[in-house]
Amino acid sequence: MDTSQATDADYVLGRSEAERRRLVQQAAFLRPLTERILRAAGVGSGMRVLDVGCGMGDVSFLVVEIVGPSGSVVGIDLDADALAVAEERRVSMKLANVSFVRGDFRSAPLGREFDAAVGRLVLMYQADPTDALRAIAGRLRPDGIVAFQEPALGVLACEPAKLPPVLTSVVTWMREVYARSGAHMNVGGELYWRMRDAGLAPHPIPLAEVPLDIGPDSVAYARYATVTRSLQPKIIEYGLATAAEIDIDTLEQRLREEAIATRTTIPLFSGVLVGQWARKASPE
Repeated sequence: MDTSQATDADYVLGRSEAERRRLVQQAAFLRPLTERILRAAGVGSGMRVLDVGCGMGDVSFLVVEIVGPSGSVVGIDLDADALAVAEERRVSMKLANVSFVRGDFRSAPLGREFDAAVGRLVLMYQADPTDALRAIAGRLRPDGIVAFQEPALGVLACEPAKLPPVLTSVVTWMREVYARSGAHMNVGGELYWRMRDAGLAPHPIPLAEVPLDIGPDSVAYARYATVTRSLQPKIIEYGLATAAEIDIDTLEQRLREEAIATRTTIPLFSGVLVGQWARKASPE
């Protein structure tokens, strides 16, 4: 994720190889949700698009399919290792109209103005998401598109008080770690007003979704276990649980057995994902 090291929230999931694999898996089930948002926002053929906090390039590769060979995508991030993976993937896909830049989206030289700027799970880590949106809008041509997909964990799709015990612990650990990191956990629900405050004209009806995968073969159990594995150092550091209490090597199976026994539907994301888009005002 693209974060300012001095002032923005700590990326508590870490930057390990296991975390990168988790992000690729996460991108697979978020892809259709993100694509719906981008197309609804008006991202289309021939556009030049900036992918903010591109990481390993999953959103960039989705966008390049939408803009086609006549369009182009520039992904920007501060994580050099993630960008190296993104570049390897770009080369393997033989994509000539995608490039990656290491730097801060606020200040890095990126050439001419973009037709659109997009991002997923990025603004939640910014010190001030409104200021970030204002800086992003400065990269766009008049009437350019800003489209982001961010969490609204205050709109609970996964209410801990109503969940079985193991999943209750996992969701509670996750939310407490994010809260202590300084992340904006409900920024998805705030995007309409933040975009307005940033001088943009947001669409009045955002797209809010909760991805589900139900049953004994659901990938949800592995997802919560791998997220917990990435968060485990912080869970322990913050005194929320010990390694023995987490018991990470059995967590996936315990989640599966518990959900089947209680017939619990586990969302793939522990809150609502909100897609909000806006236009940059044209000069009068």
